[in-house]
Amino acid sequence: MSVEWSLLLLVVLFLIGIPVTYALGITAVFIMAISGGIKWLTIGQQMMAGLNSFTILAVPLFLLAGKLMNSSGVTERLFKFALTIVGWLPGGLGHVNVVASMIFAGMSGTAIADASGLGLIEIKAMNDAGYDKEFSCGVTCASSTVGPLIPPSMPLVVYGVISGASIGALFIAGILPGILMGIIMMVVVSFFAKKRKYPREKFPTVRETFSALKGGIFPLLAPVIILLGIYTGVFTPTESASIVVFYSLFLGMFVYREINLQKLIIVLKETVIDAISICILISSATLFGNVIVKAMIPQHIMRVIMEGVSSPYILLLVLNVSLLIVGMFMETVSSITILTPIMLPLVVAMGISPVHFGIILVLNLMIGVLSPPFGVVLFAVSRIGDISYTRLSKGLIPWLVALILSLALITYIPQISLWLPKLMGLTT
Repeated sequence: MSVEWSLLLLVVLFLIGIPVTYALGITAVFIMAISGGIKWLTIGQQMMAGLNSFTILAVPLFLLAGKLMNSSGVTERLFKFALTIVGWLPGGLGHVNVVASMIFAGMSGTAIADASGLGLIEIKAMNDAGYDKEFSCGVTCASSTVGPLIPPSMPLVVYGVISGASIGALFIAGILPGILMGIIMMVVVSFFAKKRKYPREKFPTVRETFSALKGGIFPLLAPVIILLGIYTGVFTPTESASIVVFYSLFLGMFVYREINLQKLIIVLKETVIDAISICILISSATLFGNVIVKAMIPQHIMRVIMEGVSSPYILLLVLNVSLLIVGMFMETVSSITILTPIMLPLVVAMGISPVHFGIILVLNLMIGVLSPPFGVVLFAVSRIGDISYTRLSKGLIPWLVALILSLALITYIPQISLWLPKLMGLTT
């Protein structure tokens, strides 16, 4: 009965508008109260333990790196670089939108940063070239979901901290799924380009190609630094985040000279505010996770589900549907902190890799941030693209189909996620 009451309390707190951090803390205290008494000293110790981790440093560092890149003119340079590479294809600017997002993913690590940073440039260029607003805004929404899969990835860092899975393995595991998503989205772009006769850009000259490469080469080195460092073992994902911060700062202040002291202070303030909210949430989630494990709530849920699910394929289907629904209503980091301690024992018991499940979890929640009624990327792009929420929601339908197809392939072909980490010896 304690299981039902505790989960009911958590749902009620969400419904009446209590912030996730407080809802998790209140529920954790309630579970302690009905399971043997509240130990206030233990509460403080467990919350602090959740933040007393070298890995947690990656969260504010990757946040800062993404903000520095956005403030240093990198987005315009990446757009021009992608335009040179794929702009000459049918529906060229649609392909540019996808490729630029895949490249920018190696720096920002979040969907909202991609949609807000690159989105403004991409949508304006596509609208000026005669693309339908639903198409230009829809592809911008969809392509932003690649950001949290291709490393670095803020959601994967949070998942790794809570689950104990190797963040290095998670980063490498996200590469092929991110590329697969990009290819599928480019197929959709090609279909609509031929159907609606969207224009293509002129084939670049050697001089234009060299100029675009020159402008994009420095930003492109950021993901290379991260991946090579992790692969060679020279530094950890957290250390790579600090290196990318200094690299981004160097580009913004000394190469492009678009970040001055005043702008740097603004970026630092924004990063601190965002990082504090995430870290407080993680500390509360750590307490919640420890308490529900001690109260054997995940084991109880696992027994109930196992009675009706005998196959890992069916379990993954059930979890995918559940996560897609959750993603429509809850913010990504909050969902990861709440659901990981509950769902991870289920997938491990079925023999599913925690690394593979991490990719599935994040991709599901990324699809959720595009979906009505509360998709944050949907609201952001609606504002940036000056398009109504309803109109954009209709325009997203083919992209959601493409993303769900990607999800199905990544879910049921685990080698897409696990082949690279296994090849590099990061997972078994």
